[in-house]
Amino acid sequence: MRPFDGSAPLEPLGQNEAVTPDLRTAVELGQALEGRLDVEGASQGAAEVFRAAFPVPALDDLSVAQRRDRNLVRLVRVCGGHATDGIAALAAAPALPPGLDLGDEGPAATALAWLSGWAAATFGEIGLDDAEGWRPDQLEYGLEVAATTPNGAAVTLTATTGPFGELDWYAFDETGRTSLPAPPPGLATVRTSLFPAPVRFSGMPDPRWWKLEDARFNWAAVDTDRRELGKVIVLDFMLVQGNDWFVVPFGQPVGSLLDLDQLLVRDVFGDWTAIDQADALPGEGRRRWTIFSITADGTNRTGLGDYYLLPPGALRSTIDGPDLEEVRIVRDEQANMAWAIEAVTEDGTGRPWPGRERALDIPDEAPIPPETTAPLRYRLQTTVPVNWIPLVPVQIDAARREVALERAAMQRFMDGALTSVEAAGRVLRPTGLSDADVYRIREEEIARTGARVIRADRRTRWIDGSTHLWTSRRRRAGMGEAASGLRYDLGEPTGGG
Repeated sequence: MRPFDGSAPLEPLGQNEAVTPDLRTAVELGQALEGRLDVEGASQGAAEVFRAAFPVPALDDLSVAQRRDRNLVRLVRVCGGHATDGIAALAAAPALPPGLDLGDEGPAATALAWLSGWAAATFGEIGLDDAEGWRPDQLEYGLEVAATTPNGAAVTLTATTGPFGELDWYAFDETGRTSLPAPPPGLATVRTSLFPAPVRFSGMPDPRWWKLEDARFNWAAVDTDRRELGKVIVLDFMLVQGNDWFVVPFGQPVGSLLDLDQLLVRDVFGDWTAIDQADALPGEGRRRWTIFSITADGTNRTGLGDYYLLPPGALRSTIDGPDLEEVRIVRDEQANMAWAIEAVTEDGTGRPWPGRERALDIPDEAPIPPETTAPLRYRLQTTVPVNWIPLVPVQIDAARREVALERAAMQRFMDGALTSVEAAGRVLRPTGLSDADVYRIREEEIARTGARVIRADRRTRWIDGSTHLWTSRRRRAGMGEAASGLRYDLGEPTGGG
């Protein structure tokens, strides 16, 4: 539990994950460190000491798998052996590398301290840790918020992000409540007078008789029947009920809970009329008309919270960067399993790397079978692209017959040996598991249409004008089933006999 001071939206606090430690970030931090050493008055030899203690790997130091990464190889050819690995220097801070001159130790310590603060402000945490709110078994975020109601009760709100990662009022549900002995300080009562205005939206017919509307929306050409309830409700509201509804604009502070105590309407005759809430009648909350209400249990209004919430969320006012990673989870009925297709992953420089290109750069190195005169040759199984990670159904509860999809690995000849093909991205390698080798996704989370999980950078401006940048994930609907072409126990013709 962390206190919230309103200095940032909820989305970065609950969804931000550590920045992947790629070589491009390491070189950038190293250049910033060497530049700061010069500013602090260190000698030229201090930068050479840091380069020797925290070197960027040379081309000969790369593994066979890393040499397949073309962008990584290009960067290593330029910077290998000629730059400082800033991520390694940060990991060792505040310790100084051995070999510094006595006069360079003070400037080097100051430069390292500056680099730690600058990296935290620019990149945030660097590592492979997932966000605190990420639920890998559900492929979505789960967030809990504690607040105090206007009536002086402590409540716990559970939030589920929307399709665009937003945390709007409808994302929250009350899951716990505790009465406080005394109302906390800071609660205020607001009285205001406002003029109501008719409810209007673009394309709505004009309420005045004998007035021609514009042609922005031809509502008379809407083709519908009684089965399309959404269209019927909109048409009924526009043509029949529209001039009977009013809206009263009221500004609620961001991040606050508000209780509507009383609503009085004064008519042109000077009389006052008290307007009751439409959802104040007892009964099941789902059967009553309500809007902007929080789902809750155990309150006086059964099923509904006795307050209105305006969460401090960035909503959809974000600018999204390119997709750093995309995983498509599909069902394969022919193979009786599911697949997690890494359509995009990060390469060694932090740039998006299409999975198809990565698969084409890794040929199948299976040994050539010996010549034979037999007409058929037995083959145990076929291969699939390396960016196809199998998800095998396993039973996790025999009594309830619950099934989960467990991450597995295909066997493939690579680099002269039979190797298990592991996931390359971060979505399929979540952190915080009790067993890092066992990753399971709830079977009910993957419908026949499949699912997609996308990692990308988000940027937004907050109400105080500050800029916030974070990396988060969003879940999208899939694109249907897929066929991997995986087959077992094949008899392939050899051309002999």
